[in-house]
Parts: sequence; structure tokens; C-alpha cells
Amino acid sequence: MSRTKETFCVWGFFTVLVFGVVIFTGTLTSGFHLVDDWEFAKYVDWMTLEDRSLWDCLREAVGYDLTLRFRPLYYINRVLMAAVFGINLTAISVVKAAEIVIAHVALYACARQMKCGKACAALFALTVMVGYQSAVWWKLGPQESYGIMMFAIGFYLLLKWLDGGPVWYAYGSVTVLFLMSIYKEPFILLLPFVGLYVLYAELQKERFTFRNLLAALRRRLPYLLAIGIIFTVEMFLIVFVIGTNNYDYVGLDEGIALEQYAQIWHEAVHADLKWYMRFGFVMMLILFTYWEQSKKLIWEIILTASIILPQCITYSKTALAERYILPCVFGFAFFFVVIGVNFRPLSGKRRAVYVLCLVLMLAAHGRVMLREADYFTYRGESIRAMLESTLEIVQGTDKKVLSCFAPNLEGNRTMYYWFRLHGYDEVFYWEEEFHKINRSFGPREDEQAAFEEIDVIVMYNRDDRHWCYEPSLDLSDFALQRCGTIDMWVRKEN
Repeated sequence: MSRTKETFCVWGFFTVLVFGVVIFTGTLTSGFHLVDDWEFAKYVDWMTLEDRSLWDCLREAVGYDLTLRFRPLYYINRVLMAAVFGINLTAISVVKAAEIVIAHVALYACARQMKCGKACAALFALTVMVGYQSAVWWKLGPQESYGIMMFAIGFYLLLKWLDGGPVWYAYGSVTVLFLMSIYKEPFILLLPFVGLYVLYAELQKERFTFRNLLAALRRRLPYLLAIGIIFTVEMFLIVFVIGTNNYDYVGLDEGIALEQYAQIWHEAVHADLKWYMRFGFVMMLILFTYWEQSKKLIWEIILTASIILPQCITYSKTALAERYILPCVFGFAFFFVVIGVNFRPLSGKRRAVYVLCLVLMLAAHGRVMLREADYFTYRGESIRAMLESTLEIVQGTDKKVLSCFAPNLEGNRTMYYWFRLHGYDEVFYWEEEFHKINRSFGPREDEQAAFEEIDVIVMYNRDDRHWCYEPSLDLSDFALQRCGTIDMWVRKEN
């Protein structure tokens, strides 16, 4: 197959796959989900109802986030998306799906550049992107889709340069990896892997000696310095300027016993990580049956550890789940697909079993992906039904709505901005702890209402994963209207 035909087939395959999933499962048109997507409504509110300029929105969004985190490009992207598409989440979801297609193609290209066959390269890309982490295909809040896309592009450009390509590949790689690093902090931790891989590629055909190592460093010093400076400066800013107090999932905490960490990771191993652990264990045993040859994989093991260990430490308090499996799974796929499938001694029945493990693991993760997409769509349709039904009842009246989504404040913020953008501003919020009804947001946030003034109450039911309690409200004067995972209680007419 010619390179042009292969490129066409690869783009076609991954485009059909990704858009087929998001269209067939309905995630593409599922709307708001009472999570991070409320921010799009907030920025549209700023630019329309508050008449702020695009520059003012960018400056405030990025400036506020830099007091808490280090994700400037993420918020630049979100504000620009809101400016272009408004609260048309279907259009934004199309852009998200396009990111996923590009990520797949770039990962495939990386594997091909690392001497994988076509089937192996496709398996590599799918292993990275399919599973519980497939939530990034449709969720509009997570930064991991953009991060893994930029990493794959930057790494591919590096591989092309290391393979004798012109120097502009190196400049492009550094630029793209820098953009990746300012999108979400855990992706900064991939930069040491990039530096190690440069040395690995340089020393692959030479005996490892101190002299050869110094020669490799000298040959690639400008690139290694650029990556090292980016990593050092960004880590300095996070640790000493922004601070790490806002990273609840990072590092070890003296107030948490080791038994709690063990329990958290034990649950993860039997939940979102279960297929990686089960099949990975079998595949590792197969590789170790070639004991003498497998001992020569020390460089590859170090490279893999340089990806996986920093991510595990970063998420030590929460373990790896859903979207947080990215970019860690890149290390898993690098070792078991790129290195494992091309491990020369692997042959015969053992090779057949090894490849079967990879295929079965992908099948299991494919089932997970479709199940999660189905729930996401169900939840989105539930929320849309609630929003539209509530607006139909209260629009043009002085009726009041009570939102009971706390402690999920993102749910309450969605209610605030969505109704404001639809010309209604009488939403109040229930505080279970204090049994109070407040506005909570906007210039009238301290204004309260009596329960007798409330006409519509909205809350999660047990079908929703955010459900955690039943609000202690007397609903005897209200009639229930079930909207999937959301319950609407409408005051009965006297």
C-alpha cells in the first residue's frame, strides 16, 4: 500500500470510528450535563448580558485560573470556543470529536515511525484512546483530549527529526509540546520521557557506555535543553509561585494513612484499571518466559516507568480513573504494544496468546466505552428535558425555581447561567446543611426566598451518579415529573 493510500485509509477509519460512536450513541447532541460545560454559558453571559469584550473575558478567565492552577491555554481555548459557538454544545462536541480523530491519527503515525506494522499501529492508537478514558471523546470539560492530541503530534515530529528529518521537525516538536504543557499540568510530566526517549533513540544502535552517552547528549543538546527548560520553569511556577494547595489529588498527605492509599488503589485496580492489570499481568508473564532476552529491555522499562510512575504519584490520593488514565495509558501501550509486539523472541503460540490478550483487552474496553457513552447521553437528555420543561412553566411569570444540585455547585451554576441566557432570573438554590434557600450567584446572591414561594424544584434521583442525598423538603404540595436522572417537582395548582 502506498503512503498516500495508507494516510487516506487511516484518516477515514478513525473519522468513521469516532464520529460513528458519538453520533450512534447520541453523545454529540446530548447538551448540558451539569458539569464543566456550564463555563461556556458563563462566558456567553459575560459577552452578551454583561457586554464584556473578548479580551476582558480572556484576561479574567486566565488570570483567575493562574491563581489556582497552571492551565492558561485551556481557558483561552474555552473562551474562544464560547465566542465562536455560544452555547451550541453540539458544534463544540464536533470540534471535540475532531480532536479525538487527530489524536488517533497522530498516535498511529507515532507507532508507524517506531517501526510498527499497520495493524500494530492501529492497535496502539486504540489501546491509548479506548476504555474508561474514552469519556474525553464526548465530555467538554476534560483537558486530556487536547493534551494527548498535542503530545502525539509533538512526539511524532520528534520521531521524524530523530529519523533524519530536517531541523524544523525539532522546532515544531518543542513548540507543540510546550502548548501541551500549558494545557494541563500532568502533561508536563511527560517531558522527562521525551528527553529520555531522545537518548534512547540515539543509543539504540550503540553499546551503552558513558562516552556514548556524552556523545548523544552533545548531538541533541539544543533539543534536550529546550525541553528541560520548559519542564523546569513550569514546575518552578507551580511549586513556588502558584502553589500546590489547590491540587487535592497530588502527592502524599500526612493526614491520610497508608492504608487509605492502599484502599483507593485497590478499588481502582478492580474498577477502571482492571483490564489493564489483568491482561498486563498475563502479557508480562509471557515476555518473562524469554528471561534472558527480556532482561535486555531495561531501557524500555525505564522509559515506561518515566511515564507511569509520575502519573501514579500525581494521582496518589484519587488513583487513576476515567479521563485521568490519560496520559498514563500511553506508557502502557508503548511497552505492551510497540515494544511487546515487536519483541523479536516472541513467536509461535506465545505470540498468538500475547496478541489475543491485546485484542481481548481492546474488546473489553470497547464495551466499556459504549456503556459509558450510553449513560452520558441518557443523562444529557434528562437534563435537557428538565431545563426545557422548567423554562416552559416559568418563562414570562414571577414563579421561582429551586435548584437542589449542591454539593455539585457546577450543577447549580449551569442552572444560573442557562436560565439567564434564556431570559429568566428567578432561580434559587437549596443549602441542605443550613436549610436555607439563597440566590447564591450574581449581584443578588444574598437574597433569600421562603419555601412557600417556590413553584418548581429540581434535584437528582438515584439514577444519576451525582446523587448523594434526598433534600429534606416537604414535597406534599408538589407533583413529580420524572426526567430520566432528574426529578422535577411542580407545585400543584390550588
